Amino acid sequence: MMKQHRVLGSLIAMVLMITGIVVLGATPTQAAKNITKGLTTEKPLKYNKSTKEIAILTQVNGTYFTQATRHVIVNVDGSNGDKSLLKTDATPKAFNDALKKVGAKAGNNLTKKSAAGTKVKGSKLGVYFVINGKRVKAEKAVQVNKKDVSNLDFRFGGNMAMNNEMKTGCVLCFDSCPVGIASGAKYGFQYGEHFTGKDNVLPKDGSNMVVVFKVK
Repeated sequence: MMKQHRVLGSLIAMVLMITGIVVLGATPTQAAKNITKGLTTEKPLKYNKSTKEIAILTQVNGTYFTQATRHVIVNVDGSNGDKSLLKTDATPKAFNDALKKVGAKAGNNLTKKSAAGTKVKGSKLGVYFVINGKRVKAEKAVQVNKKDVSNLDFRFGGNMAMNNEMKTGCVLCFDSCPVGIASGAKYGFQYGEHFTGKDNVLPKDGSNMVVVFKVK
């Protein structure tokens, strides 16, 4: 009987241990899901150090489903606040600081005097639009010159000093930019306004949408 009790006790301990492993293993996934919750215009940005992720609440600007732009996300109070596919109450500084807190390194290699075609450097960023509760790669929701693109190669460019000086409010740009906190390295500096959002993928004009950045 004692032997049976010991065997039973060992089985219970093993089940508890496995359960604990499963629960602990699920924590990062749960944290990744939770980062999209609770964002408001008063609290438009959250970050998670353990998952190296940042979430920003944005609003879709349907003008750029048909009209081209080079701006992905711009703060509503910036001079480019109405020139981007997505608007946000999050400030460039808050985004810049959050990227540093989750371990991203700024490239800071571009200036207004950089040669056309120069590509932004810095930590690589995965950018995802949260649509109907699912993460969609930003590249799946946009076109370049009316053609699909597989990888815009987003980077943490930095540029905080220039951003403060220009007051454009630029958070994320499609092509390499000396002002935006982050931008795409696939297309070099001064590539221009050739990007549009897909109206069959993105929520309708005026809708709120969370964008998640993950440091690679």
